[in-house]
Amino acid sequence: MPDVTVINNLSEDVHVAFFLGVPTNWTNHLKPGERWTTHLASLPHYFEARSVTESRKFSHDESMEMLATIGGACAAGTASVVSTVVGMPVISAPLMVAANAGGAKYGAWGAHGRKCTTRVWVPLWHQPQYSIRMVDGRCVLWDVGANRVI
Repeated sequence: MPDVTVINNLSEDVHVAFFLGVPTNWTNHLKPGERWTTHLASLPHYFEARSVTESRKFSHDESMEMLATIGGACAAGTASVVSTVVGMPVISAPLMVAANAGGAKYGAWGAHGRKCTTRVWVPLWHQPQYSIRMVDGRCVLWDVGANRVI
């Protein structure tokens, strides 16, 4: 499980997080030029940087709320399919509506203040450094060692 470093090369503070379905590792108010190092599992993660002025901080409570939302949506979707298979289609439709609503809420979480998002594979033996920066007018996560956008 390597240490991963994120460098804020933007001109503003940002909240940053690595997700495994929900935010699992995060820091808030990462200042311009500042580095944050965290210990991550060697798995595919989702990375997100949020504007400090336009969104809320990452927190344990937000992670638990997201987990409950997506868990409930998955349970409702599964129950919808099972109820159709066992011949109870009357309850299938409302369950699928609930599953879709939960999925939509999960997808929109923090969208207003989102600056950049990407998938990141955290390698087993390498200790990567990433930079949040502007490239061609958009915010990206940059792999410092490979000198490329992720």
